Amino acid sequence: MPPDLIHLQIAAHPAGLKQIRDMAAKVSAAAGLPENEAGSVILAINEACANIIKHCCRDHPDRCIDITMALDGACLSVTLVDNGTPFDIGSIKPRDIHDIKPGGLGVHIIRQVMDLVEYSHTPEGLNQVRLVKKLKN
Repeated sequence: MPPDLIHLQIAAHPAGLKQIRDMAAKVSAAAGLPENEAGSVILAINEACANIIKHCCRDHPDRCIDITMALDGACLSVTLVDNGTPFDIGSIKPRDIHDIKPGGLGVHIIRQVMDLVEYSHTPEGLNQVRLVKKLKN
């Protein structure tokens, strides 16, 4: 069965995060995720987009994020592509989870919630993040 695809393009600005969360909520509901798990997936997607806005696009509204969500019955896949500054996940220095201070845990949250997280670049040199959540049958 081909996956159901939803595509959205937003300006790389924090104001677009609500639209992304709303879309993620609808897809999570369609996937049949329990409310607490859906909330975690929505949070992970929001964190990934917030990181793109803050670190790659630096709040430039002329830059954008393309979001594609696919639901194929076995998993929920989210692909985020942005035209911001090239990003190297290896440059992120993890900090101790017990070091309590604002910010800095987005990548940790994303990796804890999602079953697969891949950072890459498209052939055109755009940043790409792929998030996958396996669905329980």
